[in-house]
Amino acid sequence: MTTLRDSDWTVLVVEDDPYVAALHGRLVGSVPGFRTVGTATTGDQAATFVAKLRPDLAIVDLSMPGSDGVSFLRSIRYDGSDTEVIVVTAVRDTKVVREVMHLGVVDYLVKPFAPERLQQALAAFLSRVRTFRRPQLTQDEVDRVQASGANRLHRLPKGLKRSTLVSVRRALASSDHALTAIEVGEAVGVARVTARRYLEYLEVIGAAEMERECNGPGRPRNRYRLPSTPPRQPAVARQV
Repeated sequence: MTTLRDSDWTVLVVEDDPYVAALHGRLVGSVPGFRTVGTATTGDQAATFVAKLRPDLAIVDLSMPGSDGVSFLRSIRYDGSDTEVIVVTAVRDTKVVREVMHLGVVDYLVKPFAPERLQQALAAFLSRVRTFRRPQLTQDEVDRVQASGANRLHRLPKGLKRSTLVSVRRALASSDHALTAIEVGEAVGVARVTARRYLEYLEVIGAAEMERECNGPGRPRNRYRLPSTPPRQPAVARQV
C-alpha cells in the first residue's frame, strides 16, 4: 500500500464471474472508507492492475482462466508489492490453503460465505495496516497480526449469539438426518430466517455440511448436518 490512512482504502477485485465480482464490489462499497478501483478476470490482468493502480487491497479468487490466483500471489510477492490480499474462493484443498497462507494473505474465505464474513476480513485488514504503522511492535501486536483467518472464522458475526449457535449445533447433533432451517428453528425456538443465518454460518466455517434436497418441481430445500469429521475448535470463541 502506498500510504497508510484511515479512509479511502482502494480495492482491486480479482474474479472472473461478473455477477460475483459485482457482489464483492457492492460488499466493499458497503463498508465506509473502502472503494473498488478495478476488476480483473485473470491473474495476469490482476498483476498488471496492481502495478498500475497500486491498490491497498486485492480480493482474489483462486480459480480463473489463464494465470490463476495462486500464480498472481506469487508474482506480486516476487515483485515486492505491498498490496494486501484477501482470498475468496471455493478451493478447500489443504495444500493450496497452506501455500496461500505462506504467501502472506490477510484472510482466506471459503465460498459460500455470509456477507458479514467479508466485513470481518476488511476489519482484519484495517487492524493489520494500522498495527504496521508503529515503528516497533509488542508481542501482543505481533500476535494480532499473525492471527490466522482460521481463528477469526470462529468469532461470531454481528447479530449472532453464542448461546443460540450452541443450541443450533445441538439440534443438528441430536438428529439422525439432515435438518432444514424450518426444523432447526422449531427445535431451537427461533424463526426460520434466523435459523438459516446460523446454519449458513456453521456451513461457512466448516462446522456443518449442507445438502440440497430435490423432490419434484419447485425450489430445492437445503438440509444441514454435522460434518463426518468435526472441525478443530478454538479454546475460546467470542462475538465481534
